[in-house]
Amino acid sequence: MGNFREVNLKEIDPREILGPISHIYRSNVAYMAKELDAYRVGSGQFEFLLFLYHRDGISQETLAKTLKVSKATSARAIQSLETEGYVYRERDETDLRAYRVYLTEKGKEMRDIIFKKQTSFISILFSDFTFEEKEIFRLLIHKAAIKLFEPGFEPPSDKT
Repeated sequence: MGNFREVNLKEIDPREILGPISHIYRSNVAYMAKELDAYRVGSGQFEFLLFLYHRDGISQETLAKTLKVSKATSARAIQSLETEGYVYRERDETDLRAYRVYLTEKGKEMRDIIFKKQTSFISILFSDFTFEEKEIFRLLIHKAAIKLFEPGFEPPSDKT
């Protein structure tokens, strides 16, 4: 690739990759928390709404697993969103111990607001990028992340 030298992965300091990714994520969560405070959508809760826009009616447990948060964190976020009128829960007809989470009309109306706020954040993030750099970044970050969505990807267990 042009002027880039061949780099052995063992030579790359993980902080050079994971540090910026982590900083972008934390900055996005902080930005969204500030932008959505007036709507009483708390830090990180917008991620639950974003996922429900794609899979409304998903089980609460699957939602937690997919977003890679604990069941307790998921329950708190969903309870808060439910209190604010963005979602509601119903018992799963096939598993009475489980709940499915659905968007309310108010939750559905938040979609455009959240997407506009996300677009503003991306505009800030990409403000010094060329069109080509934006596209390369998008493709590479998607390629890197897709592996983490595969079934069976879980952090290593502490159990030996």
